[in-house]
Amino acid sequence: MKLYLAKPDLYFFDRYNEMMMEWQASGTQIAPWFLDKTFENLDSFAEFIQMLDNCERGNLDKKYSSTTSYFVTDENGRLIGAASLRHYLTAAGYNTWGHIGYGVRPSERRKGCATHMLKMVLSEAKGMKIQRVLLGCHSSNIGSAKVIESCGGVLENIVADPDDKNETIRRYWIDNK
Repeated sequence: MKLYLAKPDLYFFDRYNEMMMEWQASGTQIAPWFLDKTFENLDSFAEFIQMLDNCERGNLDKKYSSTTSYFVTDENGRLIGAASLRHYLTAAGYNTWGHIGYGVRPSERRKGCATHMLKMVLSEAKGMKIQRVLLGCHSSNIGSAKVIESCGGVLENIVADPDDKNETIRRYWIDNK
């Protein structure tokens, strides 16, 4: 399956909602950070798209990093998942999740999509001159750990998840030169 990074756009309104309804029905963790709900109308989706654009341009609370967000599509334009690339690390980002977040909708998992997605975002990071990329995943997410390791991730340590006392975060570095 061929995958593409796409800038979030109003064009994806129906496809986004369809993906999120599937994800919510599965009861599995939704990632990256900006995927969290469906939208009832185009106006609310437009506000969401504007928020993502503001995040990329750095028009946000200074405790957060500027972040480029991507929708990931297949060759037919179906949304497969999403990814985010933080342009730099804040202290919180350094201590937990790192530069890249990604997620694949439940029906497309175990097909190599996450590995392909991560490689594409690593290429974007390289274009931004991010030479060492930090990634984090929940210790319970064995699939994500395998994806990161297959893309060159070297485990640095395991830390407590500040938002979930029952979870830990595996922190990996990837040389991206």
